[in-house]
Amino acid sequence: MKIIKVLLVLAICVAVLGFYRGWFSLSSHSREAGSHKVEVSLTVDPDKVKEDAEKAKDQTKSLTGQDTD
Repeated sequence: MKIIKVLLVLAICVAVLGFYRGWFSLSSHSREAGSHKVEVSLTVDPDKVKEDAEKAKDQTKSLTGQDTD
């Protein structure tokens, strides 16, 4: 049960970080007149995720002094 809680907290942290860094975005489309349905879209920007991962990797290497490729 403890591992599930840890994974849930980790997933929430990734989601919050993702929205903050612009990896994910939510949008809703206007609903049709008379309809109670709302369409919501989740967009993922994999290029932004890769760019941030590379920046983090480079920064980690420079902080640890392991600038070898």
